[in-house]
Amino acid sequence: MAFAEPQPLDIVLYPNPFLTRKCRALTAGEIKAGKFTLAPKESVTGKSQEWDLNDLVARMFVTMYANKGIGLAAPQIGVGVRLFIFDVSKDKTGQSVVINPVFSNTKGSATEEEGCLSIPDVRAKVKRFAELHVAGLNPKGEPIEADVSELVARVCQHENDHLDGVLFINKIGMTAKLMIRKQLMQLEDDYHAK
Repeated sequence: MAFAEPQPLDIVLYPNPFLTRKCRALTAGEIKAGKFTLAPKESVTGKSQEWDLNDLVARMFVTMYANKGIGLAAPQIGVGVRLFIFDVSKDKTGQSVVINPVFSNTKGSATEEEGCLSIPDVRAKVKRFAELHVAGLNPKGEPIEADVSELVARVCQHENDHLDGVLFINKIGMTAKLMIRKQLMQLEDDYHAK
């Protein structure tokens, strides 16, 4: 019997208000069961939804790779829980999943250009911590933690911001905002036209 490949999910695009909502943590019981139910306000559809945790993670990776991303947070695919994935490897072998992330021991700062799958074709320089400690759970409910720096630290901070309803464009200066204003207005027009 052949198993079906996980199908990619639609990415929630700016300026959808769902991207500005704070996500809830997954409970220990939900992670242990490998299943969870979204309340209507926790789903971009506005309807209650059942999710299998492993299926969600698999589909998030398929979605991220299909869109040539290196990180993806659950709210970007319409699921309002505190979970993000990333893979900064060139050969797609560095898959990482962080559920209910907590950051500590932040150090230094670095300003680099960022983009976002929810804000296509828009890039701007964002100041972030250069290093930090990430703790959370994997999909089996096991604790994970790591000291991260450079690109991994940046991706973790970017994706974690999504869990708090914060977009990278909320963290840039006025000059940078003016430079991308036209692109954002086009995305807003496209969104309201649907």
